[in-house]
Amino acid sequence: MTTLNKTTLSLIQDLKSAEKFGQKVTTETIKTTKTASNLAFLYEKARNAVEFRDEHLVRVAAIERILKRRLFLNQESNKIANLLIKELSWAKYFINNTIASSKISALSLIISKYREVINNLKPNYSEKLIGLCSCEIEEVLSFNPLNQILINFVSASITPRIEFEENDLATKNIQIYIAVERSFAKNSETIITYKLLKVLLPKWSDPIKLSETLKLIDKHLNYSKKDILKRKIGQMIPPFNLIREIIENTNNIEVFSGNSEVLTKTAIKILEEKYIETKDKVIRASKRSIVYIFLTKMVLAILIEIPIEIMFSKINYVVLTINILFPPSLMILFNSSVKLPDKKNTESMVEKVKEYFYTEETKITPEYIKINNKEGKTDRIFFYLFLTTTTFLVLGLLWFLNLLGFSSISQIIFLFFLSVVSFFAFRVREISKDYQLPDNYNESFLETLLDYLFLPIIKVGQFLSNQISKFNILSFIFDFIIEAPLKTFLEILEDWLHFVRVKKEEILS
Repeated sequence: MTTLNKTTLSLIQDLKSAEKFGQKVTTETIKTTKTASNLAFLYEKARNAVEFRDEHLVRVAAIERILKRRLFLNQESNKIANLLIKELSWAKYFINNTIASSKISALSLIISKYREVINNLKPNYSEKLIGLCSCEIEEVLSFNPLNQILINFVSASITPRIEFEENDLATKNIQIYIAVERSFAKNSETIITYKLLKVLLPKWSDPIKLSETLKLIDKHLNYSKKDILKRKIGQMIPPFNLIREIIENTNNIEVFSGNSEVLTKTAIKILEEKYIETKDKVIRASKRSIVYIFLTKMVLAILIEIPIEIMFSKINYVVLTINILFPPSLMILFNSSVKLPDKKNTESMVEKVKEYFYTEETKITPEYIKINNKEGKTDRIFFYLFLTTTTFLVLGLLWFLNLLGFSSISQIIFLFFLSVVSFFAFRVREISKDYQLPDNYNESFLETLLDYLFLPIIKVGQFLSNQISKFNILSFIFDFIIEAPLKTFLEILEDWLHFVRVKKEEILS
């Protein structure tokens, strides 16, 4: 006889309470025209291709982008709310004719609240507050309690299982929660900030108090041990990814109480399906990465590489072709050998799910995570070994590029994309581990060797990728040169089509 533990029983109660959110309410909704929607949808597809982010973060990023443009134009809050919903419907972030008209007043109040605070705080808070405003707007438009219920369950399940060098219990709980948000939910720092703000200062109005709370949240987000915690908790996440799928595919998880065989069969069936889906997901992410890298490469070639080559010498079309084709080819090479988890991993995953469902927290012996900020002798040896390997690798590569006729600027661009592509390929490969425990990674000796050789390059690529996201030329072109006039045209088109429709109805009546 197996009984669900207290954490799982609490999860079941939360899921029951959340059922009412799925009930539809008939009310007046906001409608948009198909013509405007088709144009906006195509634009959003092109716009999202120039930024590499997780799919579940795309919509809140679109809200933030629209807000920045509308606030820059200094439009009234009510007008911004109305047009924001229309733009989101045009781009098919929401199904047309499903957002209630009453949402306009709710969004208008939110926008006005943040505008007032932006005007009272220092300018450097402006971007952060617009980001928080975007999170709150998305929550109002599409609140899904299941996501937060699962995050809370994961956090509650992991907390008694790990210990680390932190005496303050509140700080420990917050840090585990943040690590779960980063590794399980894969949420951005802005979304995590918004969620912590709701807990630490739920109903804020005083700008000074808000500023102090945001500083406290920043302190938590920049916790000295955050990277080690994220890495450790990230290794514990795969079984919870499976639990999420079990909950979404099972009408009532109470059936698993006293019947672990049903849980085993359900888990195995879902895992086999997710293995195939994960491979498809890796392919999709690779394609998106290739498009993003290719577009970025073309911009650099047009703005920097080709003009300099023309200025100092003739264009070397062989070098230009290699520089254009190399990044997508490397991405394909890195991710072509992604392997599906084996039977051993399936068995281990099922056992872990049973542990999280049935084992009482009082019987758990927590694992101690040793966090040593001081660099030891072994660490220094590995660091110098990595540095030496990377130096020889780069020098050898530069020598080879010289033989091919690469100029200095072409070599710099080549190394730039080698780093960025290596990092993106690493991120894409990590998707394949969503349902795989660390002990069951099926990496060959060659893959391990490549990881060793490319690790420093990947770290450089991570840094460069973060800088690209801050100074994305293509994003600037889309946001300030293309988007504003396009959306103005769509507004006029929408009004004109509405006018024509009304006149036709008058004639027919």
